[in-house]
Amino acid sequence: MTDNVQQIKERLNITDVISGYIRLQKAGVNHRALCPFHNEKTPSFMVSPSRQSWHCFGCGEGGDIFTFVEKIENIEFKDALKILAEKAGIVLQRDDPKLRSEKDHLYEICEKAAQFFTQQLNNPIINYLHNRGLNDETIDEWRLGYAPDSWDLLLLFLKRNGYKENEMERAGLILKGEKYHDRFRNRLIFPIFDANGRAVAFSGRIMNDVVLSKTEYADSGKYINSPETILYSKSRMLYGLDKAKIEIKKKDKAILVEGQMDALLPWQDGVKNIIATSGTALTEDQLIILKRLTNNLILAFDMDEAGFRATKRGVDLAQNSGFNISVLGLAEGKDPADFVKEQPKEFEKIIQSAEPIMAYYFNQILKKFDSKALEGKKFIAITLLSEIKRLPSAMERSHWIRELSLKLGVSENDLEEEMEQIELESFNSAKSIEAPIKQTDVKTRKEILSERLLALLLKTPELINQAAKTISILPPKYFELLSSFSSNQGNFSNVRMALPPHLRPYLDFLFLMADYELEKSGPDFNIGEEVESLMKEIEKEHYKELKQKISQEIKKQENAILISSSGEGFEENEKLTSLSKELQNISEKLNILSKN
Repeated sequence: MTDNVQQIKERLNITDVISGYIRLQKAGVNHRALCPFHNEKTPSFMVSPSRQSWHCFGCGEGGDIFTFVEKIENIEFKDALKILAEKAGIVLQRDDPKLRSEKDHLYEICEKAAQFFTQQLNNPIINYLHNRGLNDETIDEWRLGYAPDSWDLLLLFLKRNGYKENEMERAGLILKGEKYHDRFRNRLIFPIFDANGRAVAFSGRIMNDVVLSKTEYADSGKYINSPETILYSKSRMLYGLDKAKIEIKKKDKAILVEGQMDALLPWQDGVKNIIATSGTALTEDQLIILKRLTNNLILAFDMDEAGFRATKRGVDLAQNSGFNISVLGLAEGKDPADFVKEQPKEFEKIIQSAEPIMAYYFNQILKKFDSKALEGKKFIAITLLSEIKRLPSAMERSHWIRELSLKLGVSENDLEEEMEQIELESFNSAKSIEAPIKQTDVKTRKEILSERLLALLLKTPELINQAAKTISILPPKYFELLSSFSSNQGNFSNVRMALPPHLRPYLDFLFLMADYELEKSGPDFNIGEEVESLMKEIEKEHYKELKQKISQEIKKQENAILISSSGEGFEENEKLTSLSKELQNISEKLNILSKN
């Protein structure tokens, strides 16, 4: 296990792994980003390629590539190990019981099922796909397949490959009636892959209009999907994310469509930052995933009144979490797949002309109501003010209130007063859009100061001897680190080797913290002056701690004298006098330090 971990770390660069999930910006020798684990406006998430570590100075999370993948994928170590091993091209022992889990087994079954469906593609189904506009390269790339018109062909295939019926059922591939039978029959199959490209579920479109069926009735649902499993949660999944995530980050926007074909045709046409919600409204989990990649969403949904009502809550959630949302202007009744088939290479152009969601609201509402009539003005104002109030930016709210004022001929002050009266639906659900900030152990002020001192000394080893005079008053952990700094004259590699293993990750954290502090402080920052100031503040905190301890001891001695019998408290009186003098000396030292 340890060998595998080390091999993976040697083969993978932490910036490559993390940039597969979030957008990184160069910051000197390091990289920075908005933290994917809590809500922030200023980047405090730092990645050090030289140390192969990361840390967020906002929420306190940090670690290596394994801890990052564990946290962002919400998985256990063994699952992160498998994902990173695949990226590194390292084969893990299949018979290692620690690496075997129910999830691993179900991944295998889903992969075998995907292979089976692909093998079953036949001319009638391929012709159907060609007629819809797909070419063979796209069919192969997205691994489209066919579930035969049979009750048990997939079941028998999986049995021959050594899988049990209860395992197939847990993977969502078969159903239990009088006996087990295939869930998908006479259906075009769209495999659904997770963000790492592993088959986890399937969506099947009925093919009764192409192949005369013996197992599916004419009134069977047009689409059926895999049920929820330990691999597949519909509310978390975005179809095509495995192929689109890099392009979404590159272009800093995601095109959202409703169905698989609406993603496939534009993708084939060159629009690679496209994903599908598979017919569901946007969910909180999907938005959390997208927030790691971009803040800009372009909706290419069915935007008629009924269709938009179904997506409205998801749009409101997205706005509430700070997304910039635009709407794609397709001709009425057209979906992206039809548009691309009829007008190849034009889809990218209409993406460029997507209108902000508020402009879309304005156009739709002003078409429905008479802005000249009093009643029409009321409906328009209430509807649009409800949407304006959701906007997180005060500047945006001001802009759209001004627009509404011009459209209705009503003063901005009156509209703002009206907006104040509107109550919006709360989105404070149990699971917020942003991951909660980690609650770390509270550090004392002395520990915070010591941490900053050690971080800055990493950048200025010439000041280590000067700072060494504070060694005796540092907390134990910091004492050990500064001692190592001093004896190794700030040589990072030597310092690291001299430290016990449990302190080495903390040294990496301090190294990254130093870069973060220097970048944040600006060009006028004087490290020498800051180190001197920190030493003085640490000394003050030390004397404050001593003063508090001595005050407590004096109180203890005074209580002892009060309860002692007459003529017996000589020793306590002597000790009390000594403590009082010590307290006076410390108070004087504190006064001197405070004046300097």
